[in-house]
Amino acid sequence: MDIENNQGLVKVYWSDIRDRVLNIEPVFAKHVDNLSPDKSFPLYLAYYPYGAIESDTQSSLFPKSDGSFYRLTDKDSPKDIYKHLCYSINSAPLAMLLDKQLELFIDLKSEKITIPWLVYTPGMFFPYSSILSIKHNRTYAPNGILSSTAGARSVFMLPNIGCANNHSTLQRDLNIKSPLPKSLYDHWHIFKEITKSDASWRCCVMYFAEKWVTKLHSDSSWMTLKNYLHELAWKHYEYERNRVYYDMTFSMIQNNRNLRPNPYLADTARHLFATAIGAAPGYIPALNDDALPLSQIQSAYTGPYGLKKYLPTVMHPYHFVFEKDILPIYYSLQNPSTHIFSPKSREVTNTLYELRELENIMRVFSEELSKNNAKCSDTILGEIAKNTEFRYYHCKPDRYGVVRMTDELFKLDRRFSTIHKQFKKASAVFSSDAPFLRGCVSISRKLSQGE
Repeated sequence: MDIENNQGLVKVYWSDIRDRVLNIEPVFAKHVDNLSPDKSFPLYLAYYPYGAIESDTQSSLFPKSDGSFYRLTDKDSPKDIYKHLCYSINSAPLAMLLDKQLELFIDLKSEKITIPWLVYTPGMFFPYSSILSIKHNRTYAPNGILSSTAGARSVFMLPNIGCANNHSTLQRDLNIKSPLPKSLYDHWHIFKEITKSDASWRCCVMYFAEKWVTKLHSDSSWMTLKNYLHELAWKHYEYERNRVYYDMTFSMIQNNRNLRPNPYLADTARHLFATAIGAAPGYIPALNDDALPLSQIQSAYTGPYGLKKYLPTVMHPYHFVFEKDILPIYYSLQNPSTHIFSPKSREVTNTLYELRELENIMRVFSEELSKNNAKCSDTILGEIAKNTEFRYYHCKPDRYGVVRMTDELFKLDRRFSTIHKQFKKASAVFSSDAPFLRGCVSISRKLSQGE
């Protein structure tokens, strides 16, 4: 099968793929060059269409050239594939992402929400357990929680797309079976159907045969490469390794300042700091096809669906990079994605009230963390507290002046107006009343002069 065919699972060798890897992960490529792996070290390129499940809570799914998928446990799984990848029969083989994005997420079907856990971009390896694990009798990683999909799963159109008549036209013209979306959770199902005929968008994952992993564990000449992968893993888990200290710091602040917030909002505040650090994904407007076939989706909604009043802005998960990102990342109380689920207060409240309380919690946390003698003053958490701006938005005015109006976002973030002219209707405006924005928090680095 042709390596450039972008279909199914393709067996290759290092000489076939070396230049492609060099462009996205040059240090890894140079380490492998020094080892000169021969044809007894196969690699497999898997091409996944948008929305395809790369792995679920059971094991990996591998693509066939006809568009279907199989597991290694299937009776008809190819013998060559089974031979080289069976080491991952109940988990996932060591892999590198070569093109587009993958999202690792938690699917809360009963709550109608997905929680983006990690967004993989080209050059990233997964799972690190393949190279880090030492055999022992304890199992720490639970099953049945995380899944991964080609492209972004936690993705949605910013403006409301819940008009029954318009959706019926979309269904008729594009043969869409998904029902009218009732929440942001449903948008992905429709997007996946819209783009099912797009043969150009493919997420490419490179799987390593078992011999690569065996050599990493047993051959001293591979130690340099193994150490490099260990360093990547160490960096990857740095926030998680220190999170217990951060949690303790937040608890001490609450105690010292006699802060007795709604537990749900306190968890949200901690999550906002994790988002600012980049440990948890937030959301940004899509500008290209890296996370999903954007132009095809925008064409469907400005065409058959008939979206005319609003710009077809699509949001997708993204890890904020504090050191270089100038534009904000966003979080919404209307689409919560915290990793801890403290129940909301039973007291009657509204989103504006919650935003004001959240602003107070964040202000107290930032004040305490910014002090020179604070527990985390020399850490990235302390730097975030000093140099990050958290702003709060709603489409209704706040009489206390704490919460800003959402229409300001269009002026502050150029990405909301960056729509290809082909999909920008003359009458279309920014959807400042979008559900996601009714309780939105923007996170951005405080800019110095000249930026």
